[in-house]
Amino acid sequence: MPRRFRRLFRAALLTLLGPSYQLGLALANRAIFLETASLAVNLWNDTPDRFLRVSPESDLTPQPPEFLTDLLSPADARYLKDAAQLMVEAAKTGDRAARAELMFGANIALSAYEQARAQAALELVLYRPVRWLTRVSWRSLRSLVTRKRFARFRLYAASHADQPWLTRKLEDLWAALYTRHLFAVRTPLSDIKVGKPLTPPAGVDLAKVWAPIQHEKVRKLAEEFITEDQEAATAGVANWVSYPDRMRFIVSYFRVYQNVDALYRVPFDQPIADGLAEEMRRGLVPEAIGAMPSLRGRRFYAYPSETDPDAHEMAHFDFEPFLEAIPLDPESK
Repeated sequence: MPRRFRRLFRAALLTLLGPSYQLGLALANRAIFLETASLAVNLWNDTPDRFLRVSPESDLTPQPPEFLTDLLSPADARYLKDAAQLMVEAAKTGDRAARAELMFGANIALSAYEQARAQAALELVLYRPVRWLTRVSWRSLRSLVTRKRFARFRLYAASHADQPWLTRKLEDLWAALYTRHLFAVRTPLSDIKVGKPLTPPAGVDLAKVWAPIQHEKVRKLAEEFITEDQEAATAGVANWVSYPDRMRFIVSYFRVYQNVDALYRVPFDQPIADGLAEEMRRGLVPEAIGAMPSLRGRRFYAYPSETDPDAHEMAHFDFEPFLEAIPLDPESK
């Protein structure tokens, strides 16, 4: 798409999909960042024995809004315990090769947890255009005429298996098309198209990075998602929504790109990085953008939020009542 039309296209798409699309994805990301960041804080404080989890299903928390339970998928806390243990071990070793292997394992564990947690949100994002076309669009028109609300978010957040036959078929086709031809991971080196086989960047010896993993826990973590068959492990992804296929690509990417120097540099131009550092030093937080982008002084039409009750709740949602401290039992295996 020509660059000059991208902003207009994005605004039109977000308007058609409704405000709960933006807010739902943002809340899911915030929940996952809260959980993994709480583990990081405990690591920095030398107390990697617990983390905060968003627990709408807990008896200790109040009755959550429906959208919160539909945004987060279950994930095994074992992965966070493994990540914490491997990072503590990495901090104590002076062997660079051993440290690199330990950090590789920690990254696998963190990704395994957060990708499982994000599964429902990822379906919400990638399948939403199909669900809007087949299930929401005509209901939206009826809602505008009758002024009667309908469970928009429930239609969007239902699992793939619970969708009608036609919606499931179109979702499979759309996910395959999107994965193979449209979706790419942006890196400082290039944009990596996940639908194509993963190739090593210049200067990376694939035989060397694919050497047998020495650390037992790291090896077992890797074996959950990839095999020692390089061709099979680095093959293109058929469907990015598939957790096993997605994790296979992520683990292979970590293994191939772990020692690429460009990935460890500040991801902004230096003046921008300096400005952000100064704002952080002063305790400033970026302000949220609450309106659609403007074009020549005129605002794009925004779908009335009063017809989307989930969006209204999301815009005023606070995670704090739903945070639960989960211990990481060092004795458990």
